[in-house]
Amino acid sequence: MTASPLIEEVSKLVSDITGVQLGRKQAAMVESRLSRRMLQLGFTEPKAYLKYIYDNQNSEVTALVSLLTTHHTTFFREFSHFEFLERTGLPDLIRSLRARKQDTLRIWSAACSRGHEVYSLAMFLDYHLKKMAPEIKFEILGTDVDPKSIDIAMNGVYRWDDIKSAPAMYLANHWVRGTGEIADFVKIKSHLRSPVNFKTVNLLDLNATMSGKSFDVIFCRNVFIYFTMEQVRAVTSNLLKHLNPDGLLFIGISETLNGTSLPISYLAPSVYSHKRAAIPAPAPVHTRVQPSVSSPNLVPKTAPASKPLIDFSKPLRVFCIDDSATILSLLKKLLSAEHGFEVVGTAENGLDATEKLKVLNSDVITLDIHMPIQGGIEYLRKNMGPNHPPVVMVSSVSREDVELGLKSLELGAVDYVEKPSLADLAKRADEIRMKLRCAALAGKGVQRGVLEIEKSFQKSHYISEPDKKLRVIVGGIGDREKIVSMVARMKGAQPPAIFLFQGVGNMLETLQAAIKAATNLTVNTLDCVDCDPKIGTVYVGDFAKFQDCKAKLHQKQVSVLIFGDVAGTSVDALMSGWSKSHLIVEDLQVIVSEQHKALIAAAKRVVPFTSFLYHSDEYLSEGETK
Repeated sequence: MTASPLIEEVSKLVSDITGVQLGRKQAAMVESRLSRRMLQLGFTEPKAYLKYIYDNQNSEVTALVSLLTTHHTTFFREFSHFEFLERTGLPDLIRSLRARKQDTLRIWSAACSRGHEVYSLAMFLDYHLKKMAPEIKFEILGTDVDPKSIDIAMNGVYRWDDIKSAPAMYLANHWVRGTGEIADFVKIKSHLRSPVNFKTVNLLDLNATMSGKSFDVIFCRNVFIYFTMEQVRAVTSNLLKHLNPDGLLFIGISETLNGTSLPISYLAPSVYSHKRAAIPAPAPVHTRVQPSVSSPNLVPKTAPASKPLIDFSKPLRVFCIDDSATILSLLKKLLSAEHGFEVVGTAENGLDATEKLKVLNSDVITLDIHMPIQGGIEYLRKNMGPNHPPVVMVSSVSREDVELGLKSLELGAVDYVEKPSLADLAKRADEIRMKLRCAALAGKGVQRGVLEIEKSFQKSHYISEPDKKLRVIVGGIGDREKIVSMVARMKGAQPPAIFLFQGVGNMLETLQAAIKAATNLTVNTLDCVDCDPKIGTVYVGDFAKFQDCKAKLHQKQVSVLIFGDVAGTSVDALMSGWSKSHLIVEDLQVIVSEQHKALIAAAKRVVPFTSFLYHSDEYLSEGETK
């Protein structure tokens, strides 16, 4: 169908109403979303749908505004704004409120989308005002041009996976888990919902809806990028009319008010105020916000008076503990001086870290869970104390895992970042940096504990019907020690495990004896003629002969684990024919062959071998918890 006239007409309608510019660059997005809308309503011809729009203008144009305005947002997005508020903005505003003899801080989130920004501000203010000025309350108004987004914001329900990206120090006791069909969601509690209000407001027409309202802080972020310069100037001019004389205006980090000729002063990146006299550069901030007794998630073990202060005018010193050289390399890039960090040291396990930290001075530590010699849990048990730097877990283990994720928080880690894959670690750069900064604020000697909302999601994997499942582990002679260490951790009702070796020759019996010595499980030689692997049994065999056996096992759910670079092993040879399969490949830091590259591309996980068993269990349990 020729949709260009429809795209042009709808784009003009939405642009006229919202100010959002929908031009040629957005045409493909508009066409895709309109096609889905037409299919939803049963239209096949653009002309018929266009007629429907004009016949039902009130309802359909509202639906199009929701469809074509961007809703991407996260909790505590662009965290530097919250840092500015905590260090500079709030102290100044508190002084101003006290001078005016007022007890309520008023904030307007002027393009709040689905409420993430509003509830981030509410959590942030609840935490910091209790410490800085307990007598001062806050009120937040969230507005957006899209009424459907406002409905979602008013409901205050979000996926737990979205909420847990927020710093733990702000989560506190503000959320409750849903039940039944919404068991993966959380809802804001009434004590944090009550100071918040929402309404539908068009930034291009503020006079009709915002008359007489004034605010101490206005957030209008990541909306000006869709406006023309004339619209930016007009909207900002109107926003300033609602900003108190000593108030603060925040726009998106990628946005600027340069060239608008408005009477404003620049205070920090994308932070402005009404025009002020020349402002001297602020003195470096030497502060540590100590946790409040009213905030149960962070409680100092000892008095803070004698502790050194964090100087945030200097890079935050980070020590990274992880057995993956790839992860350590990525962390060094994410935690560069450009972002206000310095990686002062690294370690590949807990024991290595303990020795290095005797001579290194760090403000905060990242810690993995699965590592050789000494993992993260054992490290926390042995080392956490009043003088230990705050720890942020950076692990591929689920945060809700009772024995590992939640245990690390119980043992003293301040926060948690999940790294589902190497690629995803870079995507979580903002979350990592944000949580490290908050951990540094929490300071040494802090007992983290486990939040009630985290306990409500706790889980431990168990593998039901292990007779219908299977592990296939492929390696070489050089992987013997790593394979034996993995076998040693296999406990409980295990599905059959088949270890396949390449180029073993007459060493198969030696490998079998080494594996047998490491486990209480039965260890047998794989019989490729009468192939019927049993629960709780480990089998050792030659990879070259496995294809004959594989055909008899195709109905099993299989977890395939690859140690090293297995020469001659193709993705098809390993993965084809299974009714349900999941591939995990060892992180070798470099791609050593084209076959290895193909295996990595096909893998669901690329992790150090120390994480193999956990992720294999996770897959074979298929979300079953107890």
